[in-house]
Amino acid sequence: MPGPDKETDLTERIEAFLSALKRGGSGTGPLRGSSETARETTALLRRITAQARWSSAGDLMEIIRKEGRRMTAAQPSETTVGNMVRRVLKIIREEYARSRGSSEETDQQESLHKLLTSGGLSEENFRQHFAPLKANVIEAINELLTELEGTTDNIAMQALEHIHSNEVIMTIGRSRTVEAFLKDAARKRKFHVIVAECAPFCQGALQHCKGFVSKLNSVTQWAL
Repeated sequence: MPGPDKETDLTERIEAFLSALKRGGSGTGPLRGSSETARETTALLRRITAQARWSSAGDLMEIIRKEGRRMTAAQPSETTVGNMVRRVLKIIREEYARSRGSSEETDQQESLHKLLTSGGLSEENFRQHFAPLKANVIEAINELLTELEGTTDNIAMQALEHIHSNEVIMTIGRSRTVEAFLKDAARKRKFHVIVAECAPFCQGALQHCKGFVSKLNSVTQWAL
């Protein structure tokens, strides 16, 4: 069971992450790409899984939902945070099902939003204790982090399949994944990019994207 020092450390890390999210969205802090935010969110959820006090999947899901709501409230415009929370909740459900020796089929019509916000799911089904559950959930989250590490490169590799010569492409804000995608396409394609500046925070301002602009054929900034 986690000691008081670990609990204090976990609380401090959560608060620091919430503060960073708020600063990043206010225009006063560093701009954070979606990929970076996804990795940091997932890494923090892994730490919560490892250090928080819980004895069943139901307990852990309640903790993840609670902290997930705080994270999304800190920066409502950053959908990546909520997406990673939902992915981790899904991992917990799947690992619990495996621990029970059953495979859980996910209903494609079930709203993922319920995993974060609801009491719509029957929590009594997740109250049985399984000793290996923590290690299994952490291992699955580690696999998710490994997957996230390669996301930008994997997306960029597909650029030439989706972008054709002389096309006009509009982007909103700043995304390192989008930058990598367009730069890869620009090696063999000529196209025009319109960047919405995203006032009042101006995440799409061209002065933030100098390296991005220099690698493309034609870029225009629009105030939207």
